Amino acid sequence: MQVLIAIALKSLLIAGLTLGLLSLLKQRSAAERSWVAHIGLLALVIMAFAPLVIPTWRVEAPALLGSAPPIEAAAQPATLTTGDATLTTAPKALPEIKAPSRVSISLAAAATAAYAIPSAVLLFVTFLALARLVALRARADVLVDGHWLSALARAQRRMGFKHGTALLTSNELASPISWGLMRPVIVLNDRAVEAASEAEAIIAHELAHVARMDWVKLLLARIATALFWFNPLVWVLAREAHQLREEAADDAVLASDIVDTDYAQLLVGVARHECPGLLLGANGVAPSKSSLARRVARVLDGKSVRGPAARSFAMGVFVGAVLIAAPLAALTLTPGGTKKAAESGSPKAALAQVDTSKPYYSPSEPPADLAHIIASGVSTSVQTAKAAVAVDSVDDAQQARAEAFAEAARAAREARQDAADNAKDAMKEARNVMRVTLASNGRIDQAMKMRAAGISSDYVNAILATQPRLRSTEAANFAGLKAIGVSPEYARELAAAGFRNLDLNDLTTARAIGLEGAYVSGMASAGVPLRLNDYVKLRTVGVPVSYVTSIRRAGYSVTDTDKIVEMWAVGVKPDDLRVRVQPPAPPRTSRMGLPAAAPPNRRSPPAPPAPRPDPDDG
Repeated sequence: MQVLIAIALKSLLIAGLTLGLLSLLKQRSAAERSWVAHIGLLALVIMAFAPLVIPTWRVEAPALLGSAPPIEAAAQPATLTTGDATLTTAPKALPEIKAPSRVSISLAAAATAAYAIPSAVLLFVTFLALARLVALRARADVLVDGHWLSALARAQRRMGFKHGTALLTSNELASPISWGLMRPVIVLNDRAVEAASEAEAIIAHELAHVARMDWVKLLLARIATALFWFNPLVWVLAREAHQLREEAADDAVLASDIVDTDYAQLLVGVARHECPGLLLGANGVAPSKSSLARRVARVLDGKSVRGPAARSFAMGVFVGAVLIAAPLAALTLTPGGTKKAAESGSPKAALAQVDTSKPYYSPSEPPADLAHIIASGVSTSVQTAKAAVAVDSVDDAQQARAEAFAEAARAAREARQDAADNAKDAMKEARNVMRVTLASNGRIDQAMKMRAAGISSDYVNAILATQPRLRSTEAANFAGLKAIGVSPEYARELAAAGFRNLDLNDLTTARAIGLEGAYVSGMASAGVPLRLNDYVKLRTVGVPVSYVTSIRRAGYSVTDTDKIVEMWAVGVKPDDLRVRVQPPAPPRTSRMGLPAAAPPNRRSPPAPPAPRPDPDDG
């Protein structure tokens, strides 16, 4: 009971300090305030699990948290020595324990169960949301629309995001979402795919979430609210962190040259199709009804600070959070009077305090971390429910039920730690079983999709033989490759030209814009470095190989593809780059070795005649 009260006080302190700091930093950018909010959530989660790895700092609690229980020592044989004789007295026999006829639990166990059950339910809901994302990805289709792929490539280039991002489509969503860390995914709904004019804004928003690892921050907020569900300040902090994540993503969209009024109209339009966030653990474009006005007002406010979080500011906030959270995590409040009881616990005093009318149980220290508290509370609830059902359903076995209950209670007090570990192992095994089941279903769905699309194993193996980077790509994505015309010959042609390690997005983009092996070989012979993004730009605007070759012959560098694209767009010809410089003629000398006078310029006009004198001048 004292442990739960101490954890509640710590969570109130951390959440309150974080919310107070956010109110003081209203003039800062959304990215910096988002960093502060998520550092506060991280401090809460660390505080919950820190007692597992760090030493404890014990401080005697005030009187309102209760006092130490009286010392109950084991009944030991008393030895009295008188002269040469030694008298040993055996303890009295312990009375027989009568099993209770009805289920009864202590106040501490009831409080632990009341805390653990809602926390376990919220954690299980978060796990179901993750399982739903896995199933949604398995059922989604690969988006092969050239406009959307070009928008994705441009957004990745503007944001400097070099990791591959899968672009999928599904009719199960109401608005676009994104999630993932190592293999991020952006899933569009049917309405978004049809609105091609909004492709730039939607892709930029979701890619901002992916680049800022907002999916991990979302899971951090889910775990913090599940562990501290009883604290209203933690819920307020989690809601503010979600709002700041979306505002930081909005700032990234506006920084990519998206018109603020168009983006505000997009937010208003997609607000009617908000996805249920509780059962879908992913980031989305659609704002909630409560945050729509705030986001639109901030998008249209030209005075808002929209810069990213400074590295010095982020490091300072992190160090400050560690300096505050570490002592709080190590602090353990002990019941009042524990020290006095320990000091007065001499052998004679302990022997005098022995109550032989009560059974002896070895005292065990209650767990101070929330993981063991949740496991213990769930285990107590399950055992209590089982005992209650047994008491109510079987009337003719009262004595057997009482003995079983007494044995279960004794085993729980003596091996509480083992029960908590077993509960954790059981939960982990259940998660592994569900993960394997979902993976099996996903493979079956992929095989059915490949079969329906006419994709054979020979096709997949032929593609992988020329592009080995696709080995980590899901099998269902090869249906999208075949749909846009990617054949083994085409993959082999690009590999022979120099592109031997393309991923799914690169190969799809190359085929969508019509990049051929002959074009790649010609450009490489002209001196253009083998970078797929450069070749995509040159092929998209229609720059021929002959144009690049002529530029190189004129003495101009062909490594700057952006400049070549600009020259082609404005109509600069290779002849315009050739500057003809006339070398000066060697000086002429006379027979005496002196410089001769320059010959008269035949093309120069003759000198004007001298003026004649006027007769009137005298």
